[in-house]
Amino acid sequence: MSMIAAYQDEDVALPGSRRARAAILLLAMGSSGASKVLKHLAPGEIKLLRDAAGGLDAISPEQIDRIVEIFHEAFRKGPGLAGPERQMNELLQKALSEDEFGALFPEATAEFALEMREDAPRTVWDAVADLQGEVLAPQLAKEHPHVVAILLSKIRATTASAIVREFDPGFRNSVMRRMLALKPLSQPVLTLFETHVRLAYLGTQESPESTGSHAILADIVNRLEKRQADELLDAVRIVRPRDAENLQKLLFNFNDLPGLPQKSRLTLFDAIPTEMSILALRGASPEMRECVLSSLGARARRMAEAELSQQIDTQESEIEGARRRIADEALRLSGEGRIQLRAIDAA
Repeated sequence: MSMIAAYQDEDVALPGSRRARAAILLLAMGSSGASKVLKHLAPGEIKLLRDAAGGLDAISPEQIDRIVEIFHEAFRKGPGLAGPERQMNELLQKALSEDEFGALFPEATAEFALEMREDAPRTVWDAVADLQGEVLAPQLAKEHPHVVAILLSKIRATTASAIVREFDPGFRNSVMRRMLALKPLSQPVLTLFETHVRLAYLGTQESPESTGSHAILADIVNRLEKRQADELLDAVRIVRPRDAENLQKLLFNFNDLPGLPQKSRLTLFDAIPTEMSILALRGASPEMRECVLSSLGARARRMAEAELSQQIDTQESEIEGARRRIADEALRLSGEGRIQLRAIDAA
């Protein structure tokens, strides 16, 4: 409980607000005592105390005594200790250095670390590490060595070593060489990799088609920038060419609009505000402009052509945002079965 929050009593015989009373108590403690308290306060609280002290008149000894009594009473009636042993461990860990605490209480250090791990959110790597190495190894042996190297770098060493022992020597050596040269993955690639691991090794025994894995990955990729989407697709293509081909059919962005069947394109732009279409066409190629304009009604087209004929400074982020919203709307309508993203013979 902070000093400011401790004062709930509004005794009219005392000057100022709760902040003022806290400031008075600090002043009464002197510089040495106050300095020990101030280091536990947030900068914003310290500023509030200084401002409160600026509006105070002279304070009598009786008023100081009364404030001390109020503080003592607030502390005495404060919240109880829900878990004294754990709270003491936490207090000592903050007060002592890690080495000092470990030397004094080695068993508490181990137990506390275990509790912290149990309380932490469970990740896909925690789940993989719980699987048996001899069960995982045959499945991982079908993956590209670089994929296996990344996975092993993310799990506990004990589980990783159990897996590696089951590999053929040639495959094991290839994996270990790649582990030495691993570079950090960008967040989009890591997200895709975690999804692949979850579906391939932590899901049910159903086929990828029945679990909708391609749709899940496509949903991720479709919400990324084009550069990131291309990077992810290349990563999938290296290890699973057939999956990459199926995934490609589910991807859609603004540049794919010319491939929409005419009927689907008309349905899409009926649902898009004309202002958004105009914004998305800023800086677009003549072919893309005609593709979109031909999908608008006569009145909307005239309005769009008039707007586009004017040179207006528009931020690139606004243009990209409009294009992404159009692509998102196409995906939504496709998910509802109202449009087709590609002609049947092209799918």
